[in-house]
Amino acid sequence: MTKHVVLALGLLISICATAQDKKWSIEANYPISVGDELGNDNPAIIDLGVKYRFTKLGIINIGAGLNAGVFRDNITSVTESISVDFDETNWLIQPKVFAEIQVPALPKLRPFVSVGHTIITSKFKGDLLVGDANVESSTDGGFNLGFGLSYDVTKNFFILVQYDYVRNTIGIDGFPDIKQDLGYFKIGVGYRF
Repeated sequence: MTKHVVLALGLLISICATAQDKKWSIEANYPISVGDELGNDNPAIIDLGVKYRFTKLGIINIGAGLNAGVFRDNITSVTESISVDFDETNWLIQPKVFAEIQVPALPKLRPFVSVGHTIITSKFKGDLLVGDANVESSTDGGFNLGFGLSYDVTKNFFILVQYDYVRNTIGIDGFPDIKQDLGYFKIGVGYRF
C-alpha cells in the first residue's frame, strides 16, 4: 500500500515539475472535411489531441503529438438493383512530430507545422457489399502534413485553427489501390500545462 502511495506521489510531483515548463498540451477540435471524401464523407464528431514539447531550439519548440478523430454516418440508398443500409464509423489516428514557433513580436500567436502518418480505420455495420464480399472493416492510411496557428487567450488556455492534408491509399483485395487527397480543417480549443 505504501509503495503505491509513494509511486502516486512521485508521479504527481513529476507532473507538477513539468507543468512549470508547459511542455504538454491537450486539445479538442471539430474537423471539417475539405478534400476528397472519407468513405461516404461522414460528418465529424470530434478530434482530440495531445502534444509533448521535448526540446527547444531558440524560438522553435520541437515535439511529438497524437490526434484521434471520429466520423460517423448512416448510409442508405435504394435503387432498382441494390439496397444499401449501413452505419459507417471512421477513426483517424494521427501520430506526428511538430515544430511550433514562438514569435517574440507576437507572443500570443504560435504558428506550427507537423509531419506524420494517418491511420484510418473504418467499421461498417449493416449491409455493404464490395464485389462479392461483405465488408465489415478496413484500415488504410498515408502521409500527413499539417500546419496551423494557435492564439493564447490566457496563460494556459488557447484557441487554434489548423489544416491537415492526408495522402490516403485504399487497398481492397482484388482491386487496384485508390489514392485520395483528404483534407481536414480543424477549429478547436486547448490547454497547456
